Order: sequence, then C-alpha cells, then structure tokens
Amino acid sequence: MNTLTRRAATVASTGALLLGGAVATASTASAATVGSGACTHQIKINTDVYTTVKFRTGPGTGYTATGQLSKGTDVYWQCNKGRNDKPGAWGYVTVKSGAHKGQKGWVAAQYINVPMQLD
Repeated sequence: MNTLTRRAATVASTGALLLGGAVATASTASAATVGSGACTHQIKINTDVYTTVKFRTGPGTGYTATGQLSKGTDVYWQCNKGRNDKPGAWGYVTVKSGAHKGQKGWVAAQYINVPMQLD
C-alpha cells in the first residue's frame, strides 16, 4: 500500500472505532425523559430544596441534568422512586419558582426539605 492509501485506511478505521465506541457507550437513560410513571411512592406536598441541586430528566445520575435548582427553590413534590428512608431515592417535582418554573423533573430526594408534621 502506498502512503496515501495507508493514511486513508487509518483515518477510516480510527473514525469507525471512535464512532462505534461512542455509540456503544452512549447511555440510553440520558436520552429519554422519565415522568411520574416511574414513581413507587406518592408524596404530594409543597416544599423546597435546601441546597443547590441538579434537576434531571429521570431518577438517577445517569440521566441528563437540564439545569440546577437553587437553594430555596419552591417545588411541588409529587412522588418518589424509592423510599426516603433508603439511599438512592429520587423525587419527581414540579418547579414552582425560579429559572425552571413550571418544569417537571427529578431531584435526589435527600435534597428536598421534608416538612415536619406537628400533632
């Protein structure tokens, strides 16, 4: 093979490997938005987040972060995937204030304020 043919073959095979690797490692979780159908527990309370937290398209760090909710952002906490007394719970919320007002998405439940109930 001459030099030009070898270079073309190298570029083609490198491109194929890179493209194939990118396709093979792409997360299907980050491609889709998951709604309340993924919930396992109903919550239904107005509250807020107590620290700045990522706002995601699904219940897990493998999902795309569409932005951040600032500390004190008001949310309507509709439901959870997982239980709050177990690690890894995610809350499905509707944002009631701030930059993402009106949007629905997922927040790690550990960062959502749990209001105290007084009897």
